[in-house]
Amino acid sequence: MDDSITPNKFHDCHIFSLSSQGSIYTLCRLPNPNPYGRIRLLAASLRRPVFLLEFNHGYKESLVPYSRELSFTYLPGNAEIVSITSFSKPGSSNTVIGVAYIKVGNTETGQCLNIFTVKESGSDLNADGLAFSCSFEINFIPYHLTHCLCSNEVTIVLSGSDNRVHLFTEDSNTHIAQEKIASDEFPEFGNEFPSVVLWIEFHILKEKSLRLTAVGCECGGFFLYVVDTESNSIKSYANVNHGTSVTSSKFFDSSDSIHLLVTSSLLPATVYRNVLENQLNDSVILVGSDKHDVLTCSIVCDIHMDQQPTILLGTYGQELLAYRPENLEWSLAWQRSFSHPILALDYCDVTGDGVRELVALTTRGVQILQHDLEEVVALFLKRHCLSNLQKE
Repeated sequence: MDDSITPNKFHDCHIFSLSSQGSIYTLCRLPNPNPYGRIRLLAASLRRPVFLLEFNHGYKESLVPYSRELSFTYLPGNAEIVSITSFSKPGSSNTVIGVAYIKVGNTETGQCLNIFTVKESGSDLNADGLAFSCSFEINFIPYHLTHCLCSNEVTIVLSGSDNRVHLFTEDSNTHIAQEKIASDEFPEFGNEFPSVVLWIEFHILKEKSLRLTAVGCECGGFFLYVVDTESNSIKSYANVNHGTSVTSSKFFDSSDSIHLLVTSSLLPATVYRNVLENQLNDSVILVGSDKHDVLTCSIVCDIHMDQQPTILLGTYGQELLAYRPENLEWSLAWQRSFSHPILALDYCDVTGDGVRELVALTTRGVQILQHDLEEVVALFLKRHCLSNLQKE
């Protein structure tokens, strides 16, 4: 038996259906202060509803999948949700949910960013505590909504059709959203980009006082910034053009270096190696990753449980592609077919059993794939026995 689990050996745990299709921006986790606790998910569909998805314990500790539409006040019936994000403020148990949407119809149109505060009661989401906090009318079409911790304050980050990245914070006293001047804390967003920014990714290195920011554009332009957070200045900057729209990017650690995965819509995915030292000058192509329609999403995780990274790519061609490192390159290790196009991916413990599940947002809903638990237990016992023998 190898010291890892069998690749691509998953069981279908559950499928949460959505009332309409979501997007690459409409799946996120609810923050959990317990790093070993059960993860709850938020999934939004285009036609307004935002769903809370979770697993509860039922009779004889059986797992019961549970979904509930969250009733957001001041979210109009003609809203088409573009993107969502969620986070906890430092020093607070409350959860903040951001929703960027477009109002469509004959009478009222426009774009808005709404911010809601969720009061937590223990480990359960208090539906009655879901309160409208503030709303901000924006004069651009929203795209990627995310957030970043800066100076012990969480900043909401939103890209727009005006080729800019906008920053928002909420005044704790007036509860009014305010747009920040980018250069004050995020100098990488001070200028206009060559086209619409489709993806933004951050990686914080607290011990080095650095922030790595990756920005991918509709035109294929891709930008990497290394920002000194103490002096609030750009330490280094690099850019390349991927030829087609950048759909996602992910920083990941491997072999004591930071690497960067970038996917574009119609060309193979690329891994930039050791970006702190090499910036965007050392790259490797993921051969064959462009054969299944548009690359829509990506994650990097230890899904084999062998302390080695696996790159997972979701495609609109309904294929999940898994790449593994091999002789300084990345090769296709396995793939899995889905019944619908894949829009977003995550790998987290949604069942609360201590083992992470693969989460896939498709055009149908949210699909949960679970590892073979008997194999996971066998691997754990094997490693436990080896650890005891080494101690002796």
